[in-house]
Amino acid sequence: MRPALCVAVVGMLFAVPLAHAECSHDTVFLTLGDQIRGYSARANGATEPCQLLQGPLTTLMSAGGTAIDKKDAFHVAQFGNDAVDIFPRNAEGNQPPGRSFTLPMTNDLPGIAVDSRLNDFVLSVRPSTAGVMVIPVHSSGPIPNPARINDPNITHYQSVAIDGDDNLLIAGYDIQGTVVIDTFGTSRSVTAPPLLRSITGPKTGLFPGRNVFFSQIATSIAVDPHTDELFVYNTTADASQVQVSIFAAKANGNVSPLRTISGPATEIVGQSLPPPGNRIAVSADGRLFVAVPNRRILAFAPGAKGNVAPSQIIEDSTSGPDSAGSIAVRSGRRERQDDDGCWRNPGSPH
Repeated sequence: MRPALCVAVVGMLFAVPLAHAECSHDTVFLTLGDQIRGYSARANGATEPCQLLQGPLTTLMSAGGTAIDKKDAFHVAQFGNDAVDIFPRNAEGNQPPGRSFTLPMTNDLPGIAVDSRLNDFVLSVRPSTAGVMVIPVHSSGPIPNPARINDPNITHYQSVAIDGDDNLLIAGYDIQGTVVIDTFGTSRSVTAPPLLRSITGPKTGLFPGRNVFFSQIATSIAVDPHTDELFVYNTTADASQVQVSIFAAKANGNVSPLRTISGPATEIVGQSLPPPGNRIAVSADGRLFVAVPNRRILAFAPGAKGNVAPSQIIEDSTSGPDSAGSIAVRSGRRERQDDDGCWRNPGSPH
């Protein structure tokens, strides 16, 4: 079976007009307000999305922060309303969420993280409700009084992530505008987690956030799923300076990064008022993916440092939004690719 016929058969089977075969397991995704686009994580240069989720049934309108759980489902926080939508791995086209929950007391939701037990940790930056809300696995519908994690060291929240031990990392600024990245022991308790570690201080080299607007995401974090190294995307308030700093696993205190990626050769550019969501993601093989405007994704090889050029540049060759999207990566291939170019799970019929 040739690739074109494979696509046609899939389209007929599911009554969905597909322009492409399903994405492989190694895929990087951009969430762009009313849509999610997926691209091969091995692509380089102009490429078309291998997965596109868009349409009124999706309910996506102000989608930003996106996390992919251990079952490859998408957890999508909608910044401009109070909803979090969960879509299955192969969601495509004008497909409704598999389930949704709402947080009636708040909105301004720029970030989300999911632990191995499939609990959702939803970040709100709305001044009256700022903090992280903990939503138990399988929740749906209105959640009027969720458990909350409020970081006493942070007055201006920015980003969340989960590390390899199932602990929650929260990034933000203290009252002086200094970057703080705290790790809470949510592996022990999701309702009253202890503070385990805190990265802050001048040795970090992270730009301060004194003039960062409350809903402006100038600091975004991601954890390497293999090494647990902490990656921190960080800009000045006017976005004139941008860097990605990499800290050792379980780094604590006023510590220097292991390495920093910055400079004109990197092509990393900031936006003074970027859309909500993750600016960076790290794959299981240690590659760093950075979302930049015009549906471009910069990939850096494991261990990259300094003023280094990307090892890959994924550029969407189709039309679409021109702002930088929120980024997430799915890695650790489970399928195999047949000679006809179709991706199938092991043991699936031809």
